[in-house]
Amino acid sequence: MKTEIAHQKTVSTKHCVRYINKFPIDLPLEKIDLYKWVTEMTDADYRSYSKSHLAMGSFYRDNTFYTLNVENIGNEQLVQHYELKYHSPYHVQFYSPDTIAFILRWFPAVVGVPWELQVRAISKDKSELVCLIGADFSSGFLKTAAWFNGLGGFFLNRHLRTEGKAFAKDIERKFK
Repeated sequence: MKTEIAHQKTVSTKHCVRYINKFPIDLPLEKIDLYKWVTEMTDADYRSYSKSHLAMGSFYRDNTFYTLNVENIGNEQLVQHYELKYHSPYHVQFYSPDTIAFILRWFPAVVGVPWELQVRAISKDKSELVCLIGADFSSGFLKTAAWFNGLGGFFLNRHLRTEGKAFAKDIERKFK
């Protein structure tokens, strides 16, 4: 079992950003199953986690789980095509190598987007959710442009704090 957030960096991620944050869950680790939570997530669930979340769908193909998400971050609209790369009850790792980021909601650019969640015990009765999100840009120019429009900076980090807090509350509610 992987025990640490992997950052999902590869040779092709020279121009990338990553944000990690932790959120408390008032449940013991043994009660939580992240894989079950994420694979049973509905569109209504997804939209409830952030006002920036617009739509979500998921499916299995050849025993691999995929999810498609549409959301707004800063001035950019993202259409993400996630594939589940790794999972255990306490850790899920997704990657969308061909997310379409619509710069200023008009000009398409392709970016890679990692999304990783892990739960860890912090005491016998409490856990924490660790969330990672990021963006992999094909060039320094695109990374800089995205920074000013929200995908690579303040808005991405703010989005992580909003959805991560909502994820933790939903996990607590569903596994209580």
